[in-house]
Amino acid sequence: MANQKMGFEGILYYGTAGSTASTQLTNCKDITIGGDVERGDTTVRGSGSTPPVKSSSVTSVALTIEFTMLNDSTDASLEALKVAAAAGTPVALRGKDYSSGKGPDADFNLSVSKPWPLNGEQVVTFTAEADRGSREPTVYT
Repeated sequence: MANQKMGFEGILYYGTAGSTASTQLTNCKDITIGGDVERGDTTVRGSGSTPPVKSSSVTSVALTIEFTMLNDSTDASLEALKVAAAAGTPVALRGKDYSSGKGPDADFNLSVSKPWPLNGEQVVTFTAEADRGSREPTVYT
């Protein structure tokens, strides 16, 4: 039998930049871990008897985390993240695909948006991009 994981099993932690995040964000609705890659063209001419085969190699990985939290005025974690985003201060984030699973561990710079839909709850949406200031980002650890 397969051991499939559900979305709610994903966990996100935050903390002080420079250390592994350890405070769980329980007020999250949706979490998306991104790892887009950038590639450099490595195609060569070859012998000239056949058309070249296009090839590429990965040159970088863009580690991102997007997450949404309910706009709860009593949530100290949410307030700390909003303050960090406004000040441009990096925070530590640690994602896991389930409690003993793996995911990114790095310091991140935050961008924030605050949708206020007419027919829904107020949320705060964060986009986090890896920061290399005080420690090396890891993509899947």
